[in-house]
Amino acid sequence: MFKKKNSISSPVKFLGPPDLKLDVKERSDKIIDYFLCGYFVGGLLFAFYYDTWAIAFGVGGFSLSAYYIAKMALPDSDLYQYILSAILGVFMAQYIYQMHGLFEMHFLAFIGSAILITYQNWKLQIPIMCVVVIHHSLFGYLQDIGIDKVYFTQLDYFTLQTFIIHVLLAAIIFLISGLWAYQFKKYSELQISQARDMERLQEEALTAVNAQKEQLERHVAVLDKAVAQGKFEMASDVMHDIGNAVVGFGSYLTRVKYLQDQNDPNTLQHLAKFFEEQKPGVAAVIGQAKANAVVEVLSGLCEAQKNNKEEINKSITEQINIITNIQEILHIQRQYIEGHGTQERKLINLKNIINDTLAMLFTPIDKMGIAVSLDIPEDLPMIKGDRTKLMQVMLNVLKNSIEAISAEGGDRSIFLHVRMQDGLLILEIRDTGEGFDEKTGNQLFNRGFTTKVSGSGQSLYNCQAIIDSHAGIFSVTSAGKGKGAIVSIQFKV
Repeated sequence: MFKKKNSISSPVKFLGPPDLKLDVKERSDKIIDYFLCGYFVGGLLFAFYYDTWAIAFGVGGFSLSAYYIAKMALPDSDLYQYILSAILGVFMAQYIYQMHGLFEMHFLAFIGSAILITYQNWKLQIPIMCVVVIHHSLFGYLQDIGIDKVYFTQLDYFTLQTFIIHVLLAAIIFLISGLWAYQFKKYSELQISQARDMERLQEEALTAVNAQKEQLERHVAVLDKAVAQGKFEMASDVMHDIGNAVVGFGSYLTRVKYLQDQNDPNTLQHLAKFFEEQKPGVAAVIGQAKANAVVEVLSGLCEAQKNNKEEINKSITEQINIITNIQEILHIQRQYIEGHGTQERKLINLKNIINDTLAMLFTPIDKMGIAVSLDIPEDLPMIKGDRTKLMQVMLNVLKNSIEAISAEGGDRSIFLHVRMQDGLLILEIRDTGEGFDEKTGNQLFNRGFTTKVSGSGQSLYNCQAIIDSHAGIFSVTSAGKGKGAIVSIQFKV
């Protein structure tokens, strides 16, 4: 299987702490919504005792409206919170009046003061405290001078001493609530500061980790390059040795051809002609029958030598052409290894590539008794491409077909068909080999995948890459196991 490329995952950015001030504000607003509704409903309930419905609806409704209007009109301001503080004092005054001075209603000032702590702003204690002081001073005074239905207290008289003690105790409550709000705010600010410090530390840690990952990635890249370079050097050495062997074999063939050319069949032909002319004299010495036999043998040898020389010269020429093709392939591969791949494209004849490839694979085809059928028109259009690389594709495809065909009997055939269709030059190569199932077919072009025991899994991957570089389409299909395979190669003309 192919080796998955190493990758470094992208760092996860720390989002940081939420806006605690905004969170406190929103949470407190939700609490206040419940409390204000409760205050208004409470006023309606108290209205049953002394029939104070006008006060419950009038003062309570005005207080709710003032709060929500201020909040909607100034959504980005804290002014509505100060209005809320004053409204909580107004509700206290409303309840005291509704209950005709019931002393327990004064505790609503302390409840309102406690509610405001949730905003963590000690200054919110000032409006409610002012309302309480003004309310107590004014209504206490009005009751003391004898004005009827003030309903400040159920006592007959509210002395100055009682008023001072009352206000001092209320001030202490407001002071304590303000102190709690201040402490909560400091605690929240400390949390924010610690959260920001933690965020900074985490960002520094992430930066350090990312730096280490980048450094590791560079090291891995260097290592991969070194390994690849080592493989390329090894491949270069192997191809160098192959090239030397091919050159040596070519030199040997050239020498054989030279010696073959020196062996002139005309010499034997002249000798046969000489004996033919001298046959009466030879017959007088060795007899007519023997003389005839000598002439016939010499004539036969002359003809056989002539035919053998033509056949040997033809074979030598084919072998030299094959060596030339191999040298071209080796040259392309050396350029690839050295990082200087050629982009040269020339007009080539697909039929010539097919014939040259079949010539190079003649031995295994002949050894296995494979019948190769060709259906290739003579008037094929030329295509522009890299001849050596396209030969490499043909070699890989035909070798796969040969290896897929069983050597133990059965139909052993390879059929090559070339046709023009819709402006495309289409080559189909069908074989009677083993074929493959759908699962195998989905993995054929995965680099490193192979069904062969000693395969590298590079063959079809490289074929597809080469055809892609020629703006063509390369596909391999099969009807299933034991039903052969079809390779289709399409070129734009």
